[in-house]
Amino acid sequence: MNSRALGSALAIALLASALLACKGVKDMLGGAASAEPVPSAAPAVASAAAPAAPNEVTFNKVVPKAGAKVTAETNTNVKFTFQGKVFRSTEVGSVTVDVQASDEFRITKAALDVKELHSTNQEGTGNEKKSVSPLAGSRFVVTRADDGKLSALDSSGNKVAAAQISELDKHYRSIFERDKSREFLPNRPVKIGEKLTPSSDSVLSLLGTKDDGKSTVDGVEFILKSAAEDRATFAVALTFTQKVTGGIRLRAKLEGTIDVRPKDSAFTNVSLRGPLTLLDAQGNDKGNGELSFTGSETS
Repeated sequence: MNSRALGSALAIALLASALLACKGVKDMLGGAASAEPVPSAAPAVASAAAPAAPNEVTFNKVVPKAGAKVTAETNTNVKFTFQGKVFRSTEVGSVTVDVQASDEFRITKAALDVKELHSTNQEGTGNEKKSVSPLAGSRFVVTRADDGKLSALDSSGNKVAAAQISELDKHYRSIFERDKSREFLPNRPVKIGEKLTPSSDSVLSLLGTKDDGKSTVDGVEFILKSAAEDRATFAVALTFTQKVTGGIRLRAKLEGTIDVRPKDSAFTNVSLRGPLTLLDAQGNDKGNGELSFTGSETS
């Protein structure tokens, strides 16, 4: 079997968890109104010095082919205060994707082994409530039709009911869409220290959402800090605002790093953290907190 990693087709799904956590905010607000050292004297050591690190890197963008397989794990934590009450929300996910077919633009068929998918919410000093997705612990073979509709078979080969199709669409639709998350990577070498400023559409796609008028990107920059054959690391700073409920907007200012594998532009590690602010329609501060997100892909 081709063990080549899935590429960045799961990148959107990774970062989508950050916005899923924001959905948890919306739901809660709605309810609340070593090797041996080599002797330095040996002459051969000087000639065997490690090659200098590259000062630029080129990113290749490819659609994963049949046989590509990867496990993606995500963990998002949100804590904020609103109207004198502390709210906490977490989102945890782990899924293995085995690509079975793809075309020029996207994955069209894949087996999804949903190992873990749950959230926990807590309001004030109330009991923590855990919600486990009905997809957790199950395997599905999902197919995307030409019109974009998803269908699926369970591990026994039976057709999946509409309710589960809806859950698959909610959590994993982006895997079967044309990948726009890498559009910020130029089709040329990127130099160490170079700053990239992705378009708003590209960042929203990276965050797993569409330009539906509810989310805006207020500032973003990606700076290439280091590069090697198998990993390039970007320092990331971005601010986005999302309409939540009752005229309340949630603004997040996130900083961290994203690791990208140059040969296929897969997002292999993501770590973002930053403050949240809840604003009313007039822009007044109504609450604050913090969001943290980590995600990884392993083949």
